[in-house]
Amino acid sequence: MSSEITTATAQSTAGIDIGIASLADLQPVTVDGSPRTAVERIEQIVALGVQADGLGLDHFGLGEHHNTDFVVSSPAVVLAAIANRTNRIRLTSSVTTLGALDPVRVYQDFATLDLISHGRAEITVGRSAYPEPFTLFGADMSRYDELFAEKLDLLLQVRANPSLTWHGEFRPDLEDAAITPRAVQDRLPVWLGVGGTPGSAARAGYLGLPMILGYIGGSPDRLQTLAGIYREAGAQSGNTDNLRLGVALHYFGAPTMEAAAATYPYYYDFLRPKHQGGGGFTVTPGQFQLGLHPGRHLMIGTSEHVIAKLAELYDALHFDRVQALVDWGGLPRELVAESVHRLGTEIAPALRSHVAAADRAQARSGI
Repeated sequence: MSSEITTATAQSTAGIDIGIASLADLQPVTVDGSPRTAVERIEQIVALGVQADGLGLDHFGLGEHHNTDFVVSSPAVVLAAIANRTNRIRLTSSVTTLGALDPVRVYQDFATLDLISHGRAEITVGRSAYPEPFTLFGADMSRYDELFAEKLDLLLQVRANPSLTWHGEFRPDLEDAAITPRAVQDRLPVWLGVGGTPGSAARAGYLGLPMILGYIGGSPDRLQTLAGIYREAGAQSGNTDNLRLGVALHYFGAPTMEAAAATYPYYYDFLRPKHQGGGGFTVTPGQFQLGLHPGRHLMIGTSEHVIAKLAELYDALHFDRVQALVDWGGLPRELVAESVHRLGTEIAPALRSHVAAADRAQARSGI
């Protein structure tokens, strides 16, 4: 293993891991009247990955969707473009809709990304909150959890075995099948993305997989419950050494709180249902303002405001990774770049200092 690969891996596992993500949502006309094309959106996403790498952030996540409200259905392809222009940042899906896909092909795509990036690829898998991929790929959504469980098992077996014999219900059998190419990393990292289901948190802990929780509403209480379930399941299965907890959240770093509050129209447009029967929900101005308060879920505000909220969240959860969704709702490109700059130069160093101090205090107390 080269020193470059060793360094990338070490950076992802030492201390607090701070990164950004894009869901690649597309507003053909943004709330300020600006047109936005798919080509421009992809260019922005690649530029964000390059910017994050230059700022010393630890990872870049990219969502996968299969409807017209988003521009990325194959994260590995876009992440490969970012890999070619970066040196150290780790690259992950956020998330791969595994229940609707072929785990063999998923592994092949991300193993190829791992080769291109010299060992910086990861996969984050989830069950998906959208019906489109199941319809598109002919998967039975009425057996949503069974599909995911079997396909996750196959993905983990493919990751561990260059040649595999396997029998299941939802995919043709494999008989001494060679799975190529192989990732550079001995074990390609697989994270489990969890929205709020206790059973999913328990599954991640039982399997000893790193888990990332979506934090899109309320106080940290629900996350604390899920984190407890995760850690208890890991302890019961003897997998405590392999557990890592991540939190994915909505972020915008603003010069003033007034500028932060002014992003509401973009946030509303980001989450509102875009078509009949489509996913999403309506955020009222009052709900948005409540989310900005200390102890609530929105990491939107000045650097000082966001630092305080992230520090409080860390003290509640002791997470290992934080993933900030940065480019939601058609926010102007220059504002997103400024926000990411604040994350990399002001917020991340402060959070790392807080985590280091908290860890030293914990070590002194002998807990």
